[in-house]
Amino acid sequence: MPANSCRDHFILDLSTRIRNASIRFCLIGITACIAGAGLNSVSTAAVKKVAYPEIKVTVSKSYRPDAAFDKMRTAFANAVASKDLGALTALIAPTFLWTLAGRPADELDLGRDAIHNFKVVFGFRGLGKDEDGGVDNGPYWDALAAFAGDSTYYVATDNGNLICGPIVANVVDENVFEQASKKIATGDDRADWYFTLADANVVKAPGDTGAPVAKVGAVALPMLSLYPPAKEGQGASQPTNVEVLLPSGKSGWIPAVAVRPLFTERLCYAKTQSGDWKIAAIDQPGQ
Repeated sequence: MPANSCRDHFILDLSTRIRNASIRFCLIGITACIAGAGLNSVSTAAVKKVAYPEIKVTVSKSYRPDAAFDKMRTAFANAVASKDLGALTALIAPTFLWTLAGRPADELDLGRDAIHNFKVVFGFRGLGKDEDGGVDNGPYWDALAAFAGDSTYYVATDNGNLICGPIVANVVDENVFEQASKKIATGDDRADWYFTLADANVVKAPGDTGAPVAKVGAVALPMLSLYPPAKEGQGASQPTNVEVLLPSGKSGWIPAVAVRPLFTERLCYAKTQSGDWKIAAIDQPGQ
């Protein structure tokens, strides 16, 4: 089989595996979403404070990294922390794939190499350009730091050769989710939904140690605000708490570490024949 045909076959195969493993809600940490504004900034949509049907989710089973994965993860974090592009690109798989909701993105240039496509995704160079630079707010080192800093992963394929992160969840009933979304929506704005990683207490205010106003299980909740709030003219601060709207129509606060937001990018890693892990794909959400 010609080299280009082999490459195209691999890309189609990987795309199929990502699509089959893809869950509609792709999550990353709150701080990551804020820091990764070059890819997907967080905005607080206006939400009607009314009761809505509870949105149950199933959280995917987490992956415990092996020694080789930990080695790659450490190298990834070090490369990003030092902004060492050479060390970073050494971790890119030969057929890095750029997908939208599990399907090849229109911007994916199959005529270019993997590093070119990676650089375009993360703002090192413009679409179709041969040289780095010239991208507004690029490169998106903060977004890369967000991926490198999140330690939640899940197995995306049965053979365990494709690992994606951050961890994701699946809405149990899409119809109920759509009904709830429409009920709380204001105009054309859609709420920013988050899901809980485990059972969590909802309290009256950030840092409150009194009796919780509610306890929630594995559910998705619309976000109302973040604490501390972002200050105009300053960089995004690391939020410690998220204000959410409960199905009852009441609101409360949950620790930021206990939730993950909906509709954001996830990075996937593939294991090579030599046993090394490489950054193999980015899957961006389709809405």
